[in-house]
Amino acid sequence: MKCISVVIPSYNASKFLLKAINSVKNQTYLPKELIVIDDGSTDNIKELLKDIKLPFDFRLLTNEKNKGRSYSRNLGAKESACDFVAFLDADDIYFPHHLEELSKEKGDLVYSIPRTFIDEEDKIIRVSKKAYPDLKSMILGGMVGYPSGIMVKKERFLAFNESLHQREDWELFLRYYKNNLDIKIIDKNTVGIREHGKRTSRSKEYFDYTMKVYKMHKDIADANMYLSISETAFRFKEKSLGFEFLIKALKQNPKALDIRRLWNIIKRIPKV
Repeated sequence: MKCISVVIPSYNASKFLLKAINSVKNQTYLPKELIVIDDGSTDNIKELLKDIKLPFDFRLLTNEKNKGRSYSRNLGAKESACDFVAFLDADDIYFPHHLEELSKEKGDLVYSIPRTFIDEEDKIIRVSKKAYPDLKSMILGGMVGYPSGIMVKKERFLAFNESLHQREDWELFLRYYKNNLDIKIIDKNTVGIREHGKRTSRSKEYFDYTMKVYKMHKDIADANMYLSISETAFRFKEKSLGFEFLIKALKQNPKALDIRRLWNIIKRIPKV
């Protein structure tokens, strides 16, 4: 039996936090503990959680000021009592079999591909049926992320980069890959990702941090990474960079541009 700690960073997320916690409570494989980090919130998390009853150990840690989700996740991992740490964003949910499926795998980092996207009322918006390539292409191509799908072995945890306020999840995978650590991917639809107006992936900063991560790891960039950046550039109306990285990708490996990615790029070009 694996000892698993679940870490939830929360910044003014009281609207969804109890749903996230209840999804941990309803696991078929219960964690040893749950750690919630109040990241300098102003929505009175202490009051919200003061009477909470859970079938596992619970701790609330508090940052005196907002230090960011990477800092909070790292703090939770550092303070955890178990050999394995699973992360959950406060606005997402685990499906009941999530920890059970993760616990079956051996790896320094185990990642459950998110398939289901939900709205603010927990209604399913869509279930992705996208086919995924090999592990290297997934990681370099930015097809990984969503910390709610991640569980790490504590003794091999490389920590989230606290200088990044977005794309820190992708950057973590890139470092695991560069350090030849054991990454396992499962595809069992175990996580619900909540889409709402405040989701950070919709902001222009998402593109800016994408470029920062690229510059950190351009020594291992391949056509898959170039295509990912091209798609993101077109999405945020960065037309010249979109074409620049598209050309880089085609020069390196024309076969990397499959039908799905070609369509993703084409449908964005007229809008920029």
